[in-house]
Parts: sequence; C-alpha cells; structure tokens
Amino acid sequence: MTEIEWWEYDDAGELANAVAGDIQFVIESALDARGSAVIALAGGKTPFAAYEKLAQAKLDWKKVTIIPGDERIVKLGDPLSNVTALAKIFLPKGARVKPIVPEAMSDYKAAGRSADALMQDLHWPLDFCLLGMGGDGHTASIFPGPDYDEALSGPK
Repeated sequence: MTEIEWWEYDDAGELANAVAGDIQFVIESALDARGSAVIALAGGKTPFAAYEKLAQAKLDWKKVTIIPGDERIVKLGDPLSNVTALAKIFLPKGARVKPIVPEAMSDYKAAGRSADALMQDLHWPLDFCLLGMGGDGHTASIFPGPDYDEALSGPK
C-alpha cells in the first residue's frame, strides 16, 4: 500500500516556494539526464505565485519546454489563454513556451487533432505535469455545467 504524505504550510508564500523548489528539482534532474526538460503547467490563477518563484531559478531555461496542461480555445494573447499567461512569466527567461492549440478554433474536433499533432513533437513522457483545480471544482478547463456533463457522457 502507498503511504500518503501530508504537508502543511504556514501561508501561500511558503507553499509557492516549496512547489517552485520541487519543480526546479525535476527540471534540473531532466537537464542533467538528457540535456532538456519538458513540463506541463496548470493554468488559472492559483499556481502563478509558484511559477513566479520558479522563474527566478538559475536554470538553463533555453533547454526547457513548457506547455499548458490544458487550454481554453481562445485566441493567443487572450487573457483567458493559459499559454499566454505562462509565456509572460517564462519567455523572458528563455524557456520555450508552446501552445497546444495554435489559435481559437470553433471546430473542437479539429482543435483536438491539432493539439495531438503538436504533442507528437515533444519528448514523452513529460518530465513534470502539474494539474490544478479551481475553486468551483473544475480541472483542465472543464467547468461545471452543460459542457462538463457533455464531456462526461460524450463518446470516449
């Protein structure tokens, strides 16, 4: 049986430092092992304090590729775009920040195929993937409501 570890932090800043340190360790390990790192990071507002701390790390950022773990189908540059938010933090450091959907697409199936094609160019398995959950319980940009119900009951 797997033993569960429970970690508690005094405040959000302490948590952000710990998360940033853990991600930094994974990136450093991948860089040492292969000379590059590929990570997927959650969008939304919650993890960005940790990302800002991580961006301060002295890493060879040009060898790090970052993708959003999920994306809303909006235009690049839109305030709701997860890749845009990640790019603001990590592009100035030299990291490669790649979208998983090239642009806003009204055809969701085409968007999925496009995302799949973009993913084929990445090293697998990812070195790290951070999943988040919003205050309303959503994850991976699947929000409560009719879209959520459709995602659960749609074809697999």
